[in-house]
Amino acid sequence: MRRLSLASAPVALALILGACGGDGGDDSDNGGDEPAATPTLSPMDAQRATITAQDQPTVPDSPLPTPTPLTDDRPVLQVVFGANTYTPIRNEFNNLPTVEISANGKKVRGVSLAAIAEKAQAPASATVTIQGTRVDNLRLGAIRFSLTEIGTNTVLVLDDAGHVSLASSYIPPEQWLNTITGIALN
Repeated sequence: MRRLSLASAPVALALILGACGGDGGDDSDNGGDEPAATPTLSPMDAQRATITAQDQPTVPDSPLPTPTPLTDDRPVLQVVFGANTYTPIRNEFNNLPTVEISANGKKVRGVSLAAIAEKAQAPASATVTIQGTRVDNLRLGAIRFSLTEIGTNTVLVLDDAGHVSLASSYIPPEQWLNTITGIALN
């Protein structure tokens, strides 16, 4: 019985290879009668093959709405360092010491980021993450730098509506933020 099954194994293998087209011959020499076989892709694989990095979806940008002016009793900013939170209202922010820097070809006066970090009791070695609206007013944004890099050369400016914006001689102008809502120090 074993001999019979061993003898039929090569025949079964030949039938399987013949059904799969695996005759061992070279398809390029088919006498020109038939076109060479090409692999068939599933619909999903065909779709994946046509997708490139440039085919990523894009979201149309539209300007964010203008924020509502803040009343005098509302915090203009929230600064967090661990358990310490500093949330000055407009008068408190206006009473902080100001400095003048040269930023983007202009003189800008505002409260230094170092002074804000000091109010939150953050060390000079802290990392600063600032959240707000990008200067193009199309999306929210966040930037992150070490306080030693931007503490003295970055200022926060309060506008008439009570919103805080950023200017810096270190941070590139395209990364500046308007309507800053929060600063985290780690």
